[in-house]
Amino acid sequence: MALADLLTPITIAIQLLIFIAGCYAGFKLKIEAGYLFALTFLLFAIFDTMSMMGYGSDLLSMINIIASLSALGGVYLLVKEA
Repeated sequence: MALADLLTPITIAIQLLIFIAGCYAGFKLKIEAGYLFALTFLLFAIFDTMSMMGYGSDLLSMINIIASLSALGGVYLLVKEA
């Protein structure tokens, strides 16, 4: 079994934990960027899961660009508040 096959489920679990932390930051702490970071890491978890399942590269590319734009928006909100 390749190392990637072992590490990908661990990575997905970490991404889902970050998703939960982002939701907490958004809902409880009222940090707007939290929502975008939650979305970003949820999409990364979906990306990795679908990649493991063998889905096509076009769909994965779309998920990746949306996740990247979400992260960019989150960083923008953090910098804007500073």
